[in-house]
Order: sequence, then C-alpha cells, then structure tokens
Amino acid sequence: MSVRVGRGILNGFDWVFLTFGVLIPLCGLVVLFSAGYDPERAVDLFGLFSVEFPSAACLKQATYLLAGLVVMGVAMAIPTQALNRHAFFLYGLGIILLVAVAGFGVVVNGSRRWLSFGGINLQPAEFMKLGIILTMARVLSRRPPKNGSSYALSELLIPGLLIALPMGLIAKQPDLGTALSLGIVGVSQILFVGVRPRALLSVVATVLILAYPAWEMLHDYQQRRILVLLDPESDPRGSGYHITQSKIAVGSGELFGKGYRQGTQTQLEFLPEHTTDFVFSVLAEEWGFVGCVTLIGLFFGLFATMLRIAARARDGFSTLVAFGITAQVFAHVVINIGMVIGLLPVVGIPLPLVSYGGSSMLSIMFGLGLVQGVSIRRMRYS
Repeated sequence: MSVRVGRGILNGFDWVFLTFGVLIPLCGLVVLFSAGYDPERAVDLFGLFSVEFPSAACLKQATYLLAGLVVMGVAMAIPTQALNRHAFFLYGLGIILLVAVAGFGVVVNGSRRWLSFGGINLQPAEFMKLGIILTMARVLSRRPPKNGSSYALSELLIPGLLIALPMGLIAKQPDLGTALSLGIVGVSQILFVGVRPRALLSVVATVLILAYPAWEMLHDYQQRRILVLLDPESDPRGSGYHITQSKIAVGSGELFGKGYRQGTQTQLEFLPEHTTDFVFSVLAEEWGFVGCVTLIGLFFGLFATMLRIAARARDGFSTLVAFGITAQVFAHVVINIGMVIGLLPVVGIPLPLVSYGGSSMLSIMFGLGLVQGVSIRRMRYS
C-alpha cells in the first residue's frame, strides 16, 4: 500500500509547476537586492538579532520565501476533504480577524490593515483571499446550477453575500485594491461554473447603478488616484507622483535596461514604494523590456500549469480551488503591472512572489501548495 501511495505522489507531483513557483520568487530576490540596497545599514531580523547584509528587503524576503516553502509543503499534505469540511471555519476565522483589524489593528501610512504579534505584522486580508476561494469552491460544488449548466440570478444571492461581507470590511480599512481583487476572485469562480446571460446583465446593471454612490463613499485620495489616471500631469507632485515616477522608470529601461543597480529612479529614491508596489518598475528600469517579458513569461508558465492542474482535478471542489487560486495570482499580476505602467489607478496591490511582504508571500505559497496537492490527489491514491 505504501509503495502504491508513494508512486501516486510521484506521478501526480507537477515538477514544472514547482519550477515556476520557485523561479519567480528567486527573480524577485534579485530585484529586491537592488531595490533595497543600503550597505550602511545592519538588518534587524524581526527583533531577534542584527545581520550585516547590504539589502534588508532581500534578506527578509529570503526568510519569508524559506518559510513559504515550508508552508507550501504543509498545504500539499492537507487532504482535499479536510479543506472542504473546514472551509466555512476558515472563512469565519478570516472575518473575525478582519473585525479585529477594525477594532485594534496597526495603522501604517494612514491605513489600518495589520495585526501585530510580537513585532511581526500580519495582514488578515491576504489570508481572507484563501478563505473566500475555499468557501466559494464548497458552496458552488455543493450547489451546482439547477438547470445543470448556469446559475440564475436567485441562485447567486448566497455566493454574492459571502463575497460582499469581507469586501466591505477590507474596503473600510481602507484597502480598495485588495477588496476589488477579492471580489474578482470570487466572481471568477462563479463565472467559471456558468451564469445565465439575463442574470449577468442584471448584475452588470446593478453595478452601474451603484457606481455613483460607491464613488461618493471613496476617500478623497482614492478619488484623486482614479482621476489622476486620466491626467497624471494634473497633480505631478501629489496624487500623480507615483504614476509619473513609475512611468519614467519603466520607459527609461528601454530594451535591455540601464544595468543592475544602475537605475537612477530607484537608487536615487525618486521611485516610491520601490520594494513593494512598484518593484516591477525597478525591474523595468534595470533589466528593460527583455527582463519584463522574461518575468511575465514565467508568470504565464505558472498560470498554464495551474490551469492544467485545475482541468485534471478529480472533483468539482478541487477544480474550483485550483482555478480560484489561479485567478487570485493572475488578478494581482494584471492589476500590479497595469498600475505601474499607468493603465490602472494606484490601488496598493503587490506583485505576487516578487514584491516584499511576508503576509503576501506566505498566503500565495500556501495557495500554490494547495494547487500542488490537487495535482497529487488526482491519481486517487488516497
């Protein structure tokens, strides 16, 4: 029996998927070393000890990556049945954490998004994305469309409420970008199953009707970010500063870039948030169009293998989990790159596996581990 199980694991393990999942964050470490280069500062590793290293962002991200690989292994070992059984518990825990953030979360740059545990900041919104993916997969797999092919409008009420509740809590922090990405993931899972054209038109009409009141609910700085997208030069030192500096960095990289650690926008610190939201701009400035296409190619290789795993999954729940995690990573990549090149408003979405951040890294690596687990279990060895 043990030999058969071992062979099932090896046959189901997707080595190509793992290769893409490791190569992308390794490329991120290379970019972060340059983006966070400061040889005159010692690196304080989470308040435990100091290390002499020229890039704090790179070293800390490396520790997050190592932790992420462990988390990935743990996620691979979780049985699909357990994920299905505890989906609502994880969703409820995520809601509790989001409520806790609203009550006594840590305020950073005017936003209350983090919970602090012994000097380590945790962003519950990142983990809520996994909660909504698992919950939507459970609900949609257990309640398929009554006509067998696509949902009617009345059948979308419960899934819609499950998506709207965490979106509202996250938007209140305020974190409009994460709220929108969470909504995109949940809606994409519904569309993957199928929605009747009349129901889809009704939803689109409702969104258009609610657009104006939603605009009025946005903070002033959020409205300015959207308006400045149409005309960045209208406020070049205010709301348009991020987009303007980012576009300068991206454009100045040209075909092959200025060279490693030679990017003036980055090294002279004209480019804001260059280790987090605008890390792609650092890549574009130093490695040029070729470097950008290479990284985007790695991401599309990752997406292709994830979709292949979703298509081969052995049940509807596993398929929806794999597809939901694919949609999550894809949405983040599109929003972040669109943001830094001026096609989308600045909404504070990091580039998955590349931008500096522990919560994002651990959350995504856990999700990739779940997808690998779906691949392993398609052989029905357990």
